[in-house]
Amino acid sequence: MAEQQGRQVERSERTLARGIRAWHVSLIALGGIIGSCYFLGLGGVYADLGAGAVIISYVIAGITIYGVMQSFAELLVNIPRRGSFVSYTREFMGDTASTGIGWSFWANWVAYVPSEALATGTFMGYFIDLGLGAWNIFVWGLVALALLTAINLYHVKWFGHVESIMAIAKILAVAMFGICAIFIFLGLMGPETNPFTNEPKGFIGSSIIMAGEAGQTPFEILFPSGSFVIITYMIWTLVNFQGSEIVGLSAAETQNPEKNVPAACKKVAVRIIIIYLIPVVLITLTYPYALASYEQTVFAELLGSYGLKWAAGLFVGVTLIAAFSCANSGFYGTVRSVYGLSVEGMAPKFLSKLNRFNVPYNATLFTIIPIWVVFVIGFVITELGFGGSAGASLYERLLCFSGFTGTLCWVGILWSQVIFRKRLKQRGYDANECLTVKAQLFPALAWISIIIQVAAMIFLVFEDWLVFVVALIAVFVPIAIYGVQKKRGKIRTVAVLGADEVTFDEKFPKKEWGRIEEEQK
Repeated sequence: MAEQQGRQVERSERTLARGIRAWHVSLIALGGIIGSCYFLGLGGVYADLGAGAVIISYVIAGITIYGVMQSFAELLVNIPRRGSFVSYTREFMGDTASTGIGWSFWANWVAYVPSEALATGTFMGYFIDLGLGAWNIFVWGLVALALLTAINLYHVKWFGHVESIMAIAKILAVAMFGICAIFIFLGLMGPETNPFTNEPKGFIGSSIIMAGEAGQTPFEILFPSGSFVIITYMIWTLVNFQGSEIVGLSAAETQNPEKNVPAACKKVAVRIIIIYLIPVVLITLTYPYALASYEQTVFAELLGSYGLKWAAGLFVGVTLIAAFSCANSGFYGTVRSVYGLSVEGMAPKFLSKLNRFNVPYNATLFTIIPIWVVFVIGFVITELGFGGSAGASLYERLLCFSGFTGTLCWVGILWSQVIFRKRLKQRGYDANECLTVKAQLFPALAWISIIIQVAAMIFLVFEDWLVFVVALIAVFVPIAIYGVQKKRGKIRTVAVLGADEVTFDEKFPKKEWGRIEEEQK
């Protein structure tokens, strides 16, 4: 065993299998950020912010996520660890912070995956009605959860296959929407008159004109809720990028990760522009923000409004795929996070046990059971009418909760990389010479991303104080439990690492100053 900052490190012959292939990584990187919260959440954000504010919000969020993925790539390649971001937050931020971040990430998806299962059941009901009324959704939701369990208990390459196929469908749908929206904007597709302004088709800026009322200034038209809402509402924007971190979580099971993972992370800027910014701009130019909502996908509503019913119907199917894909990737990610907590000694040891496919069997069952419980409770509240208005806002609040805990995870990644660089310098290493992969625009981009996300989490209290309080509980309850168990001497002090994993101390041992001067000569 090796010592590392007061904790022993033990090597294990069995660890997660590298079954995710290079083409899987590229497609998961592209499709992972296109979930049902993208198709449904985008409409809600657009409705609340207006045309000008939503574009600025997505630009800011895009820059922030680009910073996160740059930092993540640097850590993943230079200090390969199976526990992914949990391992890095523990090594560079300490046990307490890592416990709060890791378990809140787990709670995030345990609460959110059931909502995606309900969404899957709802959309499946459009295609195949079992004649069971509201229970139709429940049955299809159960089928979705059963499939999730099977996929995540089998060889990880099948997770890669399934996610890649769904990613292709989502990417093609977004591309099709972009082409149709451009043709609509140019007047080459759609009815002879604009359905919102009655102007000849192709009239530019229909949504902006439609939004304007007599006496409104251009600023009031572009920013109907004011400009400050860009900051207070940032969590709702960031949640649309949930899934970006899945590429990093899959790094432990990716073939040739030193090449494939940083390549996928570096391309995040292109993905953000193509998948988010271009569609958002096209939506603001062709669809009034006042008509958008969380209830229906704005993509289908827009295309249907211009007479493209076939395309609108297609997007219902794509949203079904996105809902299942989001649940699948989120379930995969949260199982790997609790596995990482276990191998690092911050969760019971039995959660790191692997089955014959080298998949975390116990962690999967430990996660799926509360997901099934939340699914049943969510169905009762939303579909059977119990809970009144609380049920109507459940999906939005789950989105907001997911945004907070997901953002906390990203901040942990960024802060870990900042501390990593600081320790490198303290030990006499030059990052430009010793790092295989380096984060671009460091440290400016990392600090900008940290500041934006911390501000977004703090300002959430102005938008939904209840979600803010629940999110804090999800962070601090695990920390309190960990503290109590540590005082009782019930915390394991041995981190179980794979043969190809390294700690910071092993990779970058402290240099002797005399030898440094000799090397510099």
